[in-house]
Amino acid sequence: MNTPDDTLTNIDFLEVESVALLNETGTSLAKAGEMQKAEENFLKAIEIDPHYPKSYHNLGILQAAQQRTKDAVKNLEKLIELEPDNAEHHCNIGIVYFLEGSYYESEMFFSKALEIDNDYPDAMFNLGKLLFNLERTDEALSLIERFHNTDKLNTEAMDVLGMCFLRKNDREKARFFWEKALDIDPGLSQVRNRLQEL
Repeated sequence: MNTPDDTLTNIDFLEVESVALLNETGTSLAKAGEMQKAEENFLKAIEIDPHYPKSYHNLGILQAAQQRTKDAVKNLEKLIELEPDNAEHHCNIGIVYFLEGSYYESEMFFSKALEIDNDYPDAMFNLGKLLFNLERTDEALSLIERFHNTDKLNTEAMDVLGMCFLRKNDREKARFFWEKALDIDPGLSQVRNRLQEL
């Protein structure tokens, strides 16, 4: 015979299973382009268990993809409340702010991600790109070089490195990184154009 504690445990288990299933279904719907139905699943999951982080992550990313920045930020901030020491969460909200053009907030969240995990590659790369756009070339170069040391095949990083070196009037290093990027992917027309202009 079940005790009251056993019954409560079973109910908790069913809720977690249901929330996980709602998130799984929502993710599948989003991949199929059914954004409204996906969002309904994530919202239902939050209603059942408002402390399940994955629901806020999925909902925030979905809203960011739809350029609903305020909604995305709200849900990603809730995610950070639930898991404050997760570098990925800080990086994701930094990307949302970057895409919106809120560079101060973006830098703050990328920096926080690196404070949590000094070697978190996405934060290194995204903060490097942001700093390049803000014409803080030396800081950008330092971060993108660190990122490049962790991912030697990332052609976007090579392109940014080339632009950093060009801005510093080091045409040879710029040429080196752009040629290296084209060796990996000859179809990079922007990089090819930069090389021709060089």
